[in-house]
Amino acid sequence: MLTSIEVAGTAQVPATDVGFLLYKHPDRVQQFATSQGGATVFFPAASPELCRVVLHVDGVGAKVDRAEGMGRYVNVVPFAASSRLVVVLGKVFGDALAGRCATRPELVDNRWPMTLTVPSVPTGGRCSPAELFEPLGWTVQTSAQPLEPPQWGDSEFVTISLSGVHTVRDALRHLSVCLPVLAGAKHYFVDDAEVDKLQRLGDGWLDTHPRRDDIAAGYVKHVRSLTDEAVMRLAGDVTTAQPADDANAVPERRASLARHRREWVVESLARAGARSVLDAGCGEGRLLAELVTALPGAQIAGVDVAPAMVDRARERLQRWRGTSVWQSSLMYTDPRCRGFDAVVLMEVIEHIEFDRLPTAMSSVFDEMAPRTVVITTPNHDHNEAYGLAGQWRHPDHRFEFTRADFAQWCASVAEEYRYRVTIDGVGEPVEGLGAPTQCAVFTRDDSSPQLNSSEGGRR
Repeated sequence: MLTSIEVAGTAQVPATDVGFLLYKHPDRVQQFATSQGGATVFFPAASPELCRVVLHVDGVGAKVDRAEGMGRYVNVVPFAASSRLVVVLGKVFGDALAGRCATRPELVDNRWPMTLTVPSVPTGGRCSPAELFEPLGWTVQTSAQPLEPPQWGDSEFVTISLSGVHTVRDALRHLSVCLPVLAGAKHYFVDDAEVDKLQRLGDGWLDTHPRRDDIAAGYVKHVRSLTDEAVMRLAGDVTTAQPADDANAVPERRASLARHRREWVVESLARAGARSVLDAGCGEGRLLAELVTALPGAQIAGVDVAPAMVDRARERLQRWRGTSVWQSSLMYTDPRCRGFDAVVLMEVIEHIEFDRLPTAMSSVFDEMAPRTVVITTPNHDHNEAYGLAGQWRHPDHRFEFTRADFAQWCASVAEEYRYRVTIDGVGEPVEGLGAPTQCAVFTRDDSSPQLNSSEGGRR
């Protein structure tokens, strides 16, 4: 992946001042580790009259789903200028995207004569480069990238050159929104938070764009519910109640599915009267941080198989005493995981190979033997509402339960380990598809278990 930004200086503002905006010194080569590979920023030209900034991403180490490209070992996706490049732009030029410049704040609104060049842009979307960028004041030039050997013709990738007079902030935001729309795809799962991001990046220009609705739909992968919400927000049709005497009140936005999920888990644990909780597969510790405040005085602990996640969770929880986080796995017995009132597996089981799931359940229900077990997992039926019919919701998922399969699996686990189970759902349900997340609360009981079903289980 490669992007260059060339700006021209004026008598008032030399071109090299763009380094202040990008937080990159023109005399240095700077390197960054990103989720999409190693990124390098350098300046092939740097003078008061002309400054050229190049961002190169080597793609090494980028995690690629096989479904995105041609296979496990040969894949063009990490090198294509689409949503993966946007992720790197946010990582490397995040302050410029946000319109922040602590040392020279006046440069944020400076309009520079500039040229952006982006090779290897996929064009599988419903809008052309001209339709997206020309209404924003860019002069657009495109050149097809030929295949090798030449007799095979042109590829589906083009090099785009954009020329115009813009702020650096707006130029980066135009790229961040329009590149995934051009590609017609994103490499990651989208939810409500993506609408928030679109509204933030599109502030001041997207609401009046002639292809606004098409851009909104492409940015959220044509998921109907997200597209409708994005278009309503951009059109100004979304109103929220706020106090009449507070003109500066921030409108309330719909909470993300992840937050709804955490709230449901916390409420379930509170109803169960849990005084000690183990979050198995705690990740970065977001749920742990909420449990500390929601269940005062309770013993809170977390485990994760990934050392990096354990480190992040510990950092998040360092200001709270009495919390513990350590590395462990559900694939073996860990005596430290015993003795808790409740064990939580929030969005965990789908990351376990299905034939190893019985081992994990034995570890939880037999070895740990808590009074309460709380499990959440994606509802595969609901993927159709996200435009993912027949697909898994994340490339790291090993399986996903339909509602019928989840109900059957819960009943068999409850029967085997002598628990009662109640099935529920989290998130806005869709008729015929159910809620996006399906959940279960298992309660240890000596009597014969029975299966109860509420909103999410039998829809």
